[in-house]
Amino acid sequence: MSERGFHCIEDDIAETWLEDWAGAGLGELEAYLAKHADFLRFVEGREAPQLSE
Repeated sequence: MSERGFHCIEDDIAETWLEDWAGAGLGELEAYLAKHADFLRFVEGREAPQLSE
């Protein structure tokens, strides 16, 4: 985006647009999977067996 908030068409037709798009998507996917893995570790930690007397 330009300083005035307008979208620059040159960004869409740049030679690296596909690499930029894929890189951004993979970055978001990695962040999502990391959060999911953190949540699974949290849940597994709370499922510790309780001793019944």
